[in-house]
Amino acid sequence: MNDIHISFYLRVGRIHIFTETLRLIGQPKRICFLISSDGQSLLMRAYETRDLKSHKVPPNVYNGRRSFEVSSCKLCEILADLHSWDLKHSYRIPGVLMQDRRSVRFSLAEAEVIGKESS
Repeated sequence: MNDIHISFYLRVGRIHIFTETLRLIGQPKRICFLISSDGQSLLMRAYETRDLKSHKVPPNVYNGRRSFEVSSCKLCEILADLHSWDLKHSYRIPGVLMQDRRSVRFSLAEAEVIGKESS
């Protein structure tokens, strides 16, 4: 696989988006998330419009002064329900850059618990 990941910290309802992933999709000013109809994939894409489904990416994320996290208890709850994730844990999901180079598809079925020993 590659080094594209997204992390969900369910206990606090936060999503950590790696800066390198944002750079790969063109350093967007805004992003949005879309869940596939079968619930197996999450698409994060560059988004131009300011509306209720977009999240602003602060400009200082790209100069290394801060990381980027989105607070969304609702999205965390939806994904936890869909995949029977434990709300006490955090999960890292691998992704792939799409051909349009403006979006990344994360495979929710491949979620791994962060910091838990493998069996």
